[in-house]
Amino acid sequence: MLIKNLNENYMQYITTSQEIFETFCISKAHKKHLKIDENNKTIYFNYPEKEVEINYEPVNILYEDAFLIAAFKPPFLLVHDDGNSQDTLQARINGYLQLNGNKYPAQAIHRIDYETSGLVLFCKHPFFQAYCDKNMEEHHIKKDYIALVQGHTNYKNKKIVSNIARDRHNAKKMIIHPNGKESISIFNSLKNYKDYSLIQVTILTGRKHQIRVQCASLNHPILNDSLYGGKRIDNTGLLLQSHHIQFNDIDITCPQEKRFIRK
Repeated sequence: MLIKNLNENYMQYITTSQEIFETFCISKAHKKHLKIDENNKTIYFNYPEKEVEINYEPVNILYEDAFLIAAFKPPFLLVHDDGNSQDTLQARINGYLQLNGNKYPAQAIHRIDYETSGLVLFCKHPFFQAYCDKNMEEHHIKKDYIALVQGHTNYKNKKIVSNIARDRHNAKKMIIHPNGKESISIFNSLKNYKDYSLIQVTILTGRKHQIRVQCASLNHPILNDSLYGGKRIDNTGLLLQSHHIQFNDIDITCPQEKRFIRK
């Protein structure tokens, strides 16, 4: 595939062929598919095609450019295949891309839980996958969530630092433990209802179940989160939404779902 005229979001990171290798091509396997013509400022990238799962169910695209695509994931849908289900958000994205003539399948840059809804960001071209993964690892991709939690809150830029580890007694659960990995979030209250609160959480790290564990530790578990003590009030899924993503000059906000509106 021939890539020309990279837009400003990406071109600012490319000045020489060496910088391209260092920034985008982390592994030797990745490098071997890249050829560069410095005179014509052209990048040639040939990537071996592989069989991927595709589903043509409708998908709600909230942002798309030459290299990235962001979609809304409803509750009760996996981001990618777990070996048991072929209907995933990634499969739906690939169905959409195939119908629109894209050669390569997309790869999720991050994931959210099965019952969590909201924004998921995908890389559309394998050349940029390592670059996206590196930015995610170094926390350059900002992610905000909203959650409906039990009780009233009054958070204003409240920084929560926890060490989170897997629960040895329950493989599905995470716990706060001295030997866990440092997990940092910023909590802000948005609105108090009669018995619940709507909060915004900005995660500065990306640990499994980070927001769910920290909300429970503050005695404000997320509603419908029975794993962490949250009260079940309906069957709409975990009341947690991936609400906002910012990456370079890209700024995407997910509309708030009706299931989060309470009296």
